[in-house]
Amino acid sequence: MRIIVDGNEYESGEGERLGAMLERLGITAKEGCIIAVMKKVMEESVETDLFEIETTKGRMVLRVECGDLLERWRRSCHGYEGAGVRWTTKDAVVFGSTVFDAQPSMEPVSLGRYEVTLSLSGLSKENTLLVFSKRPHSASYYPPKGCAVLGRIVYGRHLVGLLRMGDKILSIKPVLETKELTKSLLKGEAGTLLEDGDRIFTKVEVELDHDSPVCGEQAYNVLNEGVIKVSSETSSYICYSERKVISLPVEKLGVRERGSFTIRNSGENVGAAYIYKREAPLAQSHTIVGKVIEGIELVDLAKEGDCLSVLVRPPRIDLLGKRASEARTALDAIGVKLETEGAPSDPDLGVIVEHEPQNSLEIYKKGFVRCKVISPEGILKIRLYENEAPNSVKYFRAVTGLERKAFGKLKVYFATPKMEMILFKGDEEIAKGLTPENTPTGKVLAGSIGVTNTVKKFAGMIGIRMTDSERFGPTAESFDGTNLIGEVEGGLDLLRRLKEGSELYVQEMRG
Repeated sequence: MRIIVDGNEYESGEGERLGAMLERLGITAKEGCIIAVMKKVMEESVETDLFEIETTKGRMVLRVECGDLLERWRRSCHGYEGAGVRWTTKDAVVFGSTVFDAQPSMEPVSLGRYEVTLSLSGLSKENTLLVFSKRPHSASYYPPKGCAVLGRIVYGRHLVGLLRMGDKILSIKPVLETKELTKSLLKGEAGTLLEDGDRIFTKVEVELDHDSPVCGEQAYNVLNEGVIKVSSETSSYICYSERKVISLPVEKLGVRERGSFTIRNSGENVGAAYIYKREAPLAQSHTIVGKVIEGIELVDLAKEGDCLSVLVRPPRIDLLGKRASEARTALDAIGVKLETEGAPSDPDLGVIVEHEPQNSLEIYKKGFVRCKVISPEGILKIRLYENEAPNSVKYFRAVTGLERKAFGKLKVYFATPKMEMILFKGDEEIAKGLTPENTPTGKVLAGSIGVTNTVKKFAGMIGIRMTDSERFGPTAESFDGTNLIGEVEGGLDLLRRLKEGSELYVQEMRG
């Protein structure tokens, strides 16, 4: 039996089941991700009311709109093959003739532009002409009774005005439509029995668009684990909304075609990813970041809560946190030049904390990247209280860049000589929604990280306490104005070397 898996054809034995075949082929489906099985589609060709007319000037398509004549026209139309132009006027061009079984009507005929009629010339069915109207007009064409207008040209209309004496009809063919008799798309299980012609889909392949590099980097963040979990689904799309961010720019816009992969750039769901099952109009709120090139059937099948395995092309250029020597080897393999800057005496031993361009797609495009490296000891490791203070943690990640990158950066706003705390610049604009949450009770310990909430004047200020306090939070505000968002996991002494204007790199520890 012939089975197609992710676009590749394989042979399978009678009675083989899905799990056994994938194991035999060495294809490992990601645990927890759905597999789609599309059964062989049975088709038949169905005749339509469209007819392709090939002339010496080109191809036209006629739609027969008089149902009473359709079958008689289907039987007789081939009689016009080889017929030439009998005459042409400013109103019409006329071909003929052939035999057409009909009784003529004596009523005048009114034709619109590009409409077509049959003319029983001399009131004889043996001398039936085919008339193409160039412009609206009326004439005594003696058409078949009950069908003054046979139909109209729906494709190649411009040819009607180009036909001249000497032109001929070369062929008339019915346009056939392929109709699916059966089509079955189902979730595959290890025990699913395979049949000849089955198509198996274990992953969705997405190709990113280089015209949307910033939102494209958000797409890499969404698909970082190679899995997308469906947060919601409609008849038009599936959506993953678990990696939302504060803001994104508007990049490539366009009609969202079937298979389009978009990132929302405004509204409540900024940063959410969408894959479209069917076409949707252009929307300013959706940046097109790529398209599905294989496995759209998994998207068709997916329901809320399902997980899909996703392969992204080109792969992400993931440099942050790597040793410069390791990054150099990886970049050499894809033809990208690396330059480094930073404090370590041997840059190849430093850890990359920033790079320019910042986004993978821009690095691919430019073929060059400049990386900032620092000693690993210069990175502050922190843990955030996402469950206890979700809004404040979201704010902190946005300010530092942790919402989209592995390393964040803080700029020192104020440091006291006694170093009871150290303050960092926030963002007043996005701090407006920092209502109180996870405010301290009792004692605030050294190493606690906090932000000032909207109870106080300087909402959005970020601070880290260097000593325990029973009165003030990490930003020197009273407890009612403080939201605790996390703690330092190591390297607290690193903060004592910082001065106003210094930059501090932070790494969030998870799990």
